[in-house]
Amino acid sequence: MTTTLLILKRGIIAGILLCCGFLAGWFSAIVLGGRIPYDGDIAALLGPGRAANQATPAELRTQFGVFWEVWNLVEGEFYHHSPLDRQKMIQGAIRGMLDSLGDRYTVYQEPDLATQTRDDMQGKMAGIGTYLRITDGHAFIYKPIKNSPALQAGLRQDDEIVSIDGDAVVPMIAGLDTTQAAVKIAGRLRGPAGTIVKLTLRRGDTGPFEATITRADIVVPSVDSQLLSQGLAYIRISEFKANTTSEFDTALRGLLPRKPRGIILDLRNNPGGFLQNAQDVLGRFYSGVALYEDKNGQSLEQLDTRPGGSDTRAYEIPLAVLVNNGSASASEIVAGALRDARANTFLIGDKTYGKGSVQNIHTLSDGGSARITIAHWLTPNKSEIHKLGILPQYFVPYAESPSDAVPCVADRQPPPGSSACADSQLASAIRLLDTGQPPPAITPTPAPAP
Repeated sequence: MTTTLLILKRGIIAGILLCCGFLAGWFSAIVLGGRIPYDGDIAALLGPGRAANQATPAELRTQFGVFWEVWNLVEGEFYHHSPLDRQKMIQGAIRGMLDSLGDRYTVYQEPDLATQTRDDMQGKMAGIGTYLRITDGHAFIYKPIKNSPALQAGLRQDDEIVSIDGDAVVPMIAGLDTTQAAVKIAGRLRGPAGTIVKLTLRRGDTGPFEATITRADIVVPSVDSQLLSQGLAYIRISEFKANTTSEFDTALRGLLPRKPRGIILDLRNNPGGFLQNAQDVLGRFYSGVALYEDKNGQSLEQLDTRPGGSDTRAYEIPLAVLVNNGSASASEIVAGALRDARANTFLIGDKTYGKGSVQNIHTLSDGGSARITIAHWLTPNKSEIHKLGILPQYFVPYAESPSDAVPCVADRQPPPGSSACADSQLASAIRLLDTGQPPPAITPTPAPAP
C-alpha cells in the first residue's frame, strides 16, 4: 500500500472515530442532562432553542429545556402562511412568566407603550396634545390639553379620529384591545416638534372634516391651584410626575403669601406615580416619617418626608384632603401619611383604591420595560394599604346637587346657563375649613377589594 493511500485510510478512520465520538458525546449529553458543545450549522439543524439553552444557568437548564422543546415544536410544526413573529412570541412568553407570579402590578410593557409611559411620567411629550378614548373599535378625542396644538386647531372632546395621514383608523386598530389601540393611535399622533400630521375627523352627525396640525413639545401639568373666595387655597395633583415637585412649589409660593385660612389638597383620581415626588409633597406639610417599606415581610425600612424651602412650608395651616376610589398608590401614601402624622388634617371623600405596593421599573434591551413589585407600603402608623385602601375620616359620596354649589376648579366648566359647578366632596371640605361644620356621618357600604 502506498504512503498516500495509507495516509488517506488513516484520515478516513480518524474522521469516522471523531464523528462517532461526537455522536456518543451528544447522545450522553441528551440522556444525562449535560452540556451539549455545539453551535453554528449543527445547532441550526437541531433547533435554535437547544443552542440558546446553553446560556441558561446549569441549575435551570432542565426546566428551560421544556420551554425550548415547545419553541422547537412551534418552529418545526406550527401551521402558518406568514413567517412566525418571534418577537411577539418572546414578548408573550415574558408576559406569561410575569402573569404567573399572581401580582397584577408586576408586568411587561412593550417598547411603544413603555416609551409613551416614560414620556408621560416626565410630564412632557411631542405631539398634538390630547388624551384619547377608544370605544367599540373607534378612536375619539377625549380631552385636548390646555394650550396644545389640538386645542388651537379646534379639536373638541368626542371628535372621532377617522384617519391619520390618510390611513383609516378603524382597520388600523382592528383586533387590538383598548390599551393596544390607544398606544397605536398615540404613536401616530406623536412625533418631533415642528412636523405635521393630517387628520380626518367626524363631529357628531356632521360629515368628516380635515385638520392639519403642527406637532409641538408639550408640557403636561400635574398641578392646578387657585385661591377660593372663602380665603381657602385649592391645589389639585393629578399624578405624581417628575415635574410635580417644582409645580407644587410654584403653587405654594403663589398661595402662601396670600395667607390662606386653609388648604384643600385634591388627590381624587390620582393614580400615583413617583414615590420621591410624593415624599416631596409631604415635606411641604410636615417633617417626619412618610411611610415604611416592607420588602420581605420581616423588617421595615423607614422613609421620611423631603422638606423644601421655607417659602414652601405649610406646616400649621388646616388641611382637607379629598380622596376617592381613583386615588391609588403614591396618592394613598400621601393621604395616609397626612392622616397619621399631621395635626389639623381631615380626609374627605370615598375609600381609596388600595394599591400599596411599589415597583422598580427596568428598561429592557428591546426598549420595553419590566415593572417588578419589590415591596409593600405602610403608613406612618404602620397600617397596611394594599387591597384595603384608606377610609377617610369623613365619608362623603360624590354628588352634584344644587346644594353643593362650588367654584369651578382645575379644568372643570360650569354647565350651560350656570356660573358655578356642583361637587359634594369639595363643598364639604369648604364648609369644614370655612365654618368648622363637619359633613354628616355616613357609614360607607363595604366594597370588594381590588
